[in-house]
Amino acid sequence: MLTFAPRGRSWQAAAASLLLSGCSGCGAQETPRAEPLPAPPPRPGAAAPPSARGTAADGRAGSGQAAAPPAPPPCKEGDEDPEDLRCTGLYSDFSARALAAGVREYRPAFELWSDGTEKTRWIYLPPGSTLDVSRMNDWIFPVGTKLWKEFRAPASGAHRRIETRLLWKTAEDRWTRATYVWSEDGARALQVKTGVPEVPDAPGFAVPAQVDCIRCHAGKTDNPLGFEAVLLAAPEAGGLTYAELVRLGLLARSDGGPLPDAAALDVPGDAVERRALGALHVNCGVSCHHPRGVATHFEMRLDIDARGRVGDVRDTRVVQTAINQPSKLRPPTARPGAPLYRIRPRDPDRSAVLYTMSRRDVPGAPPEQMPPLATRRVDEATVAAVRAWIEAMTPAAGYPRAAP
Repeated sequence: MLTFAPRGRSWQAAAASLLLSGCSGCGAQETPRAEPLPAPPPRPGAAAPPSARGTAADGRAGSGQAAAPPAPPPCKEGDEDPEDLRCTGLYSDFSARALAAGVREYRPAFELWSDGTEKTRWIYLPPGSTLDVSRMNDWIFPVGTKLWKEFRAPASGAHRRIETRLLWKTAEDRWTRATYVWSEDGARALQVKTGVPEVPDAPGFAVPAQVDCIRCHAGKTDNPLGFEAVLLAAPEAGGLTYAELVRLGLLARSDGGPLPDAAALDVPGDAVERRALGALHVNCGVSCHHPRGVATHFEMRLDIDARGRVGDVRDTRVVQTAINQPSKLRPPTARPGAPLYRIRPRDPDRSAVLYTMSRRDVPGAPPEQMPPLATRRVDEATVAAVRAWIEAMTPAAGYPRAAP
C-alpha cells in the first residue's frame, strides 16, 4: 500500500514536479513494472504438488491424496496495509461478494476512460460523519472514508474482474492506497504494488503501479476524483448521488450555509455540449486542468461559483481559456501556415484538444496523448462527442468566429 500525505501546498508542488518532468502537461505514458498475478487457490480434488501431499505418521510419504485447500490467513485487526482485498472492509462475505454494512455503490454521470473496461465503485463513510463541502469544487472527506473501484475487462469471451483499487483516509493528512489484482479464476485478489504490464487473457490491459496513481489524484485537494459535485449531481449519475447525499444529511458546510440544488450543479448546454463538456470535465478537468491542478495553462473543469452554480456553457472555463487560444503543439502533420489552437470553432482538424485525444503515444516518440497515462486505446466515443461540439460552434449558437 502506498501512503500519500497531502500536507499544505508542498505536496502539490512535489506532485507537479513529478508530473511535469514527464511531459508537457500531466505526465507521460509509463509501462508498469512486472509483478506476478496471484495464483488461484488449489481446487478440491486436484492433484497436489509433492510438497503439499500428506505424510504418514512415521514420516513416510503418504498416498498422494490431495490436501484440503489451505484456509486464507485471518485478517489482522487495525491493519492499514492489508495484503488481501477481503480484509479491506468491502465485503461482509467475500465468497458471496456481499457488501459490508455501510458500503454504498455510486456511479458518476460521466466516467473516466479506462480503455473500455466495465467499472463498479463503492464508498464507505464512517457512521455519524459528513463530508465538508464548504468548497464545492474540492470536497473534504472524513477520516475513515474508504473508496473502491473494480475493473472488469474482456477475457476469454466474458468480462472478468481484473483489479480493485482502494483509497483509504487513515488520518486528516494521509490517504493510503492499494491495488488488488484478481486471480484468473476470480477466487482471490491480492495486493500488487509495482503493476502488471500485461494481464493474462485480457489483451492490451495493464495494471499500473500504485505510485502512478498519484499523478492524477494529486490534482485534488483531498485525493478522490470521481466522487464530487458535478459528477454526482447530473441526472445520469446513479447509486449514492448528490441528491441522495443531501437527503441523508451526509454533506455539510463549515459555516452552516445552505447546499446548492442539484439542478444548479448540472452540466450545462444542449445534448451535444453536455456530452463534450462532461467528458472533458472527468477526463481532463478534475485531475489536471483546473486552478489547483498541474496543468493550469488552460482549464477544463466545470467549476462551481460562489453562488453554487456551474452556469452557462459560455461561462465555463474551457470556453474561456481554450477557444481560439494558440496551442504550442506542432504536430508533424500540421499544414504550413495553419497553426493549431486549443479549440478552433468549426475546425476539429486544427484543434489541439481533439488531436491529443485522438492519439496514443508510441515508445520513443514525444509524448502527445491525452489523457497522458493509464490508457492504450483511444476513447472513440469521447473523440466523436468533442468533434461534434467543435463542429457546432457557430456564431448563431453564441460562439466566437474562428481565429485565423
